[in-house]
Amino acid sequence: MFWKTRRAKTGTRITLHIGIHRTGTTGLQRALAANRDRLSALGKCYPFKGTNHQDIAWGLHRGKMTGKDLVSKLEPYANKGHIILSGEDFCIHRDLGWLAALKDIHDVDAIVYLRRQDHWLMSWYNQHVKWPFSRRHSVMTPTEFLACLDEFYWLDFAHMLGLWEQALGREKVAVRLIEKGQVEDAIGDFLAHVGIDGSALKFDASAQNDSLPTETLEYVRRAGMYDIKEPARLAIIGFLQDVAKSANSKARTLYTATERQGVLDRFAVSNRAVASHWFGRDDLFLEGPPDDRDLFVEGSLAAKSDFDDLMRIAINALSKEHK
Repeated sequence: MFWKTRRAKTGTRITLHIGIHRTGTTGLQRALAANRDRLSALGKCYPFKGTNHQDIAWGLHRGKMTGKDLVSKLEPYANKGHIILSGEDFCIHRDLGWLAALKDIHDVDAIVYLRRQDHWLMSWYNQHVKWPFSRRHSVMTPTEFLACLDEFYWLDFAHMLGLWEQALGREKVAVRLIEKGQVEDAIGDFLAHVGIDGSALKFDASAQNDSLPTETLEYVRRAGMYDIKEPARLAIIGFLQDVAKSANSKARTLYTATERQGVLDRFAVSNRAVASHWFGRDDLFLEGPPDDRDLFVEGSLAAKSDFDDLMRIAINALSKEHK
């Protein structure tokens, strides 16, 4: 009776932005957090004070929070407009039972952005060595990281989407594909999905969580970024970006075409199922097969930049930090 009474009083729309990681999520979250007052004027609510809602995603995932706990946590915001929650790790949930309590009170929908698995894996490796949250993964070579593919079970898009469809209903799950010719601007696409006029918001280009240039990854892997905290991490990342720019480094891929095709083969059946069920076609992603253009070659940065170049850039970077 409590739940039915509460539903009559609220019934707020809640949109869950569930990831996946490395699809422009950080830029979107920082934009939403920086524009809370402007969003409020538009009838949208990005609740709490943090940049994202990963704490909620992890609390639910680990069983430290229930669906009813989340309903209670959102109660102060229930009459403040369309609520938006964003956390990449909602996509890793294997048990979505917590959604039942939320649905009983509110109108819940979800949106997810998918990236082709070979591209995602390279970006995820970049993230793990640049800004690690797992010591084990942060020191892995690209080959060792590739061997961890089965750990990233949410890349089985058919299974992951099936769980959300079962929990919310197909009409309540929006699936977007990040690649050229499909969705190229995730932030703009998301804002349109939730009915926000992007021109009413202010954006900071520095809010993007860009990957490090491929040639620099071995430097940060060997440096052990897991044990280096802010602001030193930011200084190192900025320095290496300057080094790669000075050396005109253009490598973009970590794995050979054969290795990347192996990743795609691993998920081929799942991707075809998603393409058919959600898009009514045979192919999920439209890009052609992997090739070896712009492949990272060990030592390529050193070949383009001598010791004097590195010293000059290092001194310039240190000068900026101490002005």
